[in-house]
Amino acid sequence: MSDASARLMARRYESVWAELATRGYALTDDEAIGLPEKFRSNFHQTYFNDCTLRHDEGDMPADRKRARDVIRYQRHADFVDVTEHDTITITDRAGIDGRRDHHRVKLLLDPAARDMVGAFLSLVPPGLRSRESTFGVNLFRTFTDVVSAPHRDNERFVILYVVDRVGDGAMSYVYRPEDVTDEGDRVPEPVLRHQLNPGQILILDDERFLHGATPLIAPPGETARRDVVICTVDYQETYLGTSAQNFMPGL
Repeated sequence: MSDASARLMARRYESVWAELATRGYALTDDEAIGLPEKFRSNFHQTYFNDCTLRHDEGDMPADRKRARDVIRYQRHADFVDVTEHDTITITDRAGIDGRRDHHRVKLLLDPAARDMVGAFLSLVPPGLRSRESTFGVNLFRTFTDVVSAPHRDNERFVILYVVDRVGDGAMSYVYRPEDVTDEGDRVPEPVLRHQLNPGQILILDDERFLHGATPLIAPPGETARRDVVICTVDYQETYLGTSAQNFMPGL
């Protein structure tokens, strides 16, 4: 990457990095991080369909359709090398015990999706990047409930990118853990309550917050729907073993 390209990339992400450092979360959008104008509509048409998404027995919410990929990345001085990881198995997540495999979509076969992965990985502030880890990409289509309760994904960062929405509701919220009781009751106002519109991106420090979204509200005579990409910047031990993380401060 040339010095000019590196400076341009840094300018695109500096406000996100600063907000993550001070608040622990940041809002941006696909245009601001350099994704092409037609990216979202093309991505939506390619992946958010019944050929790619499916509902798996026991998954929650009960009407959710999904697909998933896990990408392994290695950071070098001036580029990030990405490859498909050998498994996408989820273990003991979202209140569901045991190992689960969902339908896999190999996004790196698509150059545009590969660019999205690179753009999302760049949202992580330089001082908090790992030299090597994995990046989970989940495609979710929901029609009523978005999530069951405030929760963590138990990874380093969570990124939400709304691709399309029909109807209202689906207000994303972010709570401090101490503001949510063991029964899931939320006492004060959330740190953030924001309806993500198509094109908008929310990244948050998963250790500092619980997050979720309110149910969708259908327009009169129509069916509500939200299509969203939810990504996790994973701890190294999630897929690559239990060795300590290798951070790259200042990269």
